[in-house]
Amino acid sequence: MPGPILISADVEGAEGALEVAEAYPREPVLDAAAEIRLALAAAGAGGRLIRIAEERLPERDWLSENRRAFPPQRVGRFLIHGSHWQGPVPASAIGIEIDAATAFGTGEHPSTRGCLLALEELARRRRFRRPLDIGTGSGILAIAAAKRLHRRVVAGDIDPEAVRVARHHARRNGLAGRVRVVRAAGYRSRILRRSGYDLILANILARPLALMARDLKRAIMPGGDAVLAGLLPRQEALVLAAHRAQGLSLERRLVIEGWSTLVAWRALSAVAGSRASTGWRRAFSWKPSTTAGMSERRMPISASERSSSIISSLYARWRRRQPAQPLRAATKRLISDMVRFPQNYGALQK
Repeated sequence: MPGPILISADVEGAEGALEVAEAYPREPVLDAAAEIRLALAAAGAGGRLIRIAEERLPERDWLSENRRAFPPQRVGRFLIHGSHWQGPVPASAIGIEIDAATAFGTGEHPSTRGCLLALEELARRRRFRRPLDIGTGSGILAIAAAKRLHRRVVAGDIDPEAVRVARHHARRNGLAGRVRVVRAAGYRSRILRRSGYDLILANILARPLALMARDLKRAIMPGGDAVLAGLLPRQEALVLAAHRAQGLSLERRLVIEGWSTLVAWRALSAVAGSRASTGWRRAFSWKPSTTAGMSERRMPISASERSSSIISSLYARWRRRQPAQPLRAATKRLISDMVRFPQNYGALQK
């Protein structure tokens, strides 16, 4: 099959600026009448058509070229690859099949990589039961959460094309029954309006993140984490101010190739009645990633805040595992466990 035709035209504007226009039809379209119409159109716009030409281009396999340009990539434990790749997924990796399509999210953008790294680190430290992916795009984060957390994930996007692509990718990854993709404008869909999500992934843009901070607070449960991405370092203040006004605290900041990923946390109402208690999550170690091009900024924390916040943290983690019981009894049991099993509370030694 012959390749497409390149039509190039040089047009001089009214102020002498030279512009080049290109088009790629399959069949020749230029004739004398077409050239006259183009010349008149340029003149009517205050310019002049200098040259126009057609050239047949060689046929190219754009699909193969696109596949070659999208090799498998490792982001933390996640191995992201296209459907064309038939290699084995290492036992230590979590394979995610994503094809470059009409929705954002192939794992190549720094904001997507930042979200995947944040998800992996959070999953190492606690168990999540109700994850939500807002602005899912290709569905890559929802799929990663479903595979890493072994939970059902709800994902939403305002773009119907993104919803279609995300559903397709969920099926391709064998998650049609565990990733539910819905068309939703932010959190205001009837399906997404339910509260009690303990993990929210929102890789959108800075301004929408700031505008939806109040809705996020309604959706996330106390003690829940929110991963916010799609912003530049200079936009962090805008996003953080909006979420701090809703009672969320910054837990971690990742910067990858000039793009920021923020991990925020909503304080536990049962434990966090003061500012000191909101710092406990920052006290736990966050292993720096070896991903190329990533720099990590750590937040300072005082020694006194560190010790008190660690105790609050241990209590919150331990309390979630215990049956309902009076607060005083729960506290006594925690202290008893800390004395009897110090190896389980190594963070106090740091």
